Amino acid sequence: MSIALFGYLFTNAQTITYSNFSKSLTTTLHAVLANKTSFSASLTTNLGNGVTWNASGLTRETGTPQINMIYESPSKTPHGSLYPKSNYSRYDPALTSVLSYGYFNFSSDSIVKVGDYSPSTEHEIYTNPDKLMIFPFAFGQSFTDSYAKTNYSNATNISSYQTGTRTTNFAGFGTLVLPQGSFSNVALIAELRTNSLGPNSPTFTWYDISNGKQLLMYHENNGSVTIAYNIDAPTSIDKIDYSNNNIELYPNPATSTLNITCNLSIEKAEIYNLAGMLQSTNMINKSIDISALGAGIYFVKVYSENGTSTQKFVKQ
Repeated sequence: MSIALFGYLFTNAQTITYSNFSKSLTTTLHAVLANKTSFSASLTTNLGNGVTWNASGLTRETGTPQINMIYESPSKTPHGSLYPKSNYSRYDPALTSVLSYGYFNFSSDSIVKVGDYSPSTEHEIYTNPDKLMIFPFAFGQSFTDSYAKTNYSNATNISSYQTGTRTTNFAGFGTLVLPQGSFSNVALIAELRTNSLGPNSPTFTWYDISNGKQLLMYHENNGSVTIAYNIDAPTSIDKIDYSNNNIELYPNPATSTLNITCNLSIEKAEIYNLAGMLQSTNMINKSIDISALGAGIYFVKVYSENGTSTQKFVKQ
C-alpha cells in the first residue's frame, strides 16, 4: 500500500493541473531576453524523466528592458472588445509601447490563444483559437489541435488568413538550473506549430509545475529566434518564516551595512527584493554590504545550523 501511494504521488508530481497552473494568473512574470549565443541547443534535446537542464550560463541581452508580465481582464485593455472570447490579457503595463497585448481564454480543461495586438496596431484575431495547453497534462502525453486566424496589417485592414496545427508534447521532467539557482519539479513542453503561410515554428518552454510559472522559453518564427528566462529566485519569499527568533538584523532601517545577530553558526545569507530576485550573497563576519542597493524593502534569508529564517529590512 505504501509503495502504491508513493507511485501515485510521483506520477501526480509530473502532471500539470489547472489548480496549480492558474496560480500564474495572479503573479507577475519577471523575465529578461537572453543572448542567443549563451543558449545551448542541447537543452531542447535533453528529454525524458528525471533530467537536468543546465542553463546557468545564460546571459542577459544588453540594451533590452526587464519584462514584467501580468494577467488582467481584457476589458481593462484598449483592445479587449476585439477579443470577446478571451477572459485574460497578458501584457507589461510599463512596456505597452514596445510589447503586444496577448489575449487568452483560461478554463479548467485548457488554455487557448485568442489573439494579439501590437503597438503598431498590427494584430491578429483567431477565428478558431490556438490551443496551448490542456489540463490535466501528464509527462509523456501529447495533443494536436488546429487553428485559424485573420491577420491585420493595421487597425482595420486585413493582410492575410492563416490556418495550421499545433502539436504539443510534455517531453521532459526534472530540474532546471538558471543563473540564479535551481528549480525542481519542472516540465519541458515542446511545441511545433505549422501554418499555411510559412515555415514551421518550434517552441520549447520550461514551466514550474507547482505554480505554472514560465521559467525559460525558446521560440523560432520564420528565422527569428527569441529566448527569454525568468529572473525570480528559486526560493519563494511569499511565505516568510519568522519562527527562528535567534536571528536579528541591525540597524533596521539600514544605509550601508546590515549586521546579523545570531547565536548559531551561519552558513550564508541571501538578500532578495520584493519581486523575489536575488540581490546579494556577500556576507563577511555576519555583515552584508548593502550600499549598492536602492532604497526600499528587502528580505534576508539566513541559512543556519537550525534551518532557515527570512527577515525583512528597510534600505534607506
